[in-house]
Amino acid sequence: METPLTPLDFARRARKLYGEREAVVDGNLRLTYAQFFDRCDRWSATLQKFGVGQNDRVAYIAPNTHAQLESFYAVPQIGAVLVPINYRLTP
Repeated sequence: METPLTPLDFARRARKLYGEREAVVDGNLRLTYAQFFDRCDRWSATLQKFGVGQNDRVAYIAPNTHAQLESFYAVPQIGAVLVPINYRLTP
């Protein structure tokens, strides 16, 4: 059996095997793997509605929260490239 070793492949496997287990805790927000990746899918769909597609770059400024983690999976899921920007940097 061959198992791909990309973050997206790990995510798909975790969703399939551990869907009802807790995956993300961010303050009072608690998400299972299934809930978390459902959110990623919705974020991917929203980006596509805005015209983001294969090889586009998506700059993202956010603290380390569930929203940033969702982008970590949602953006590459549609073939785009995530460009995280440190929100603490000053101009």
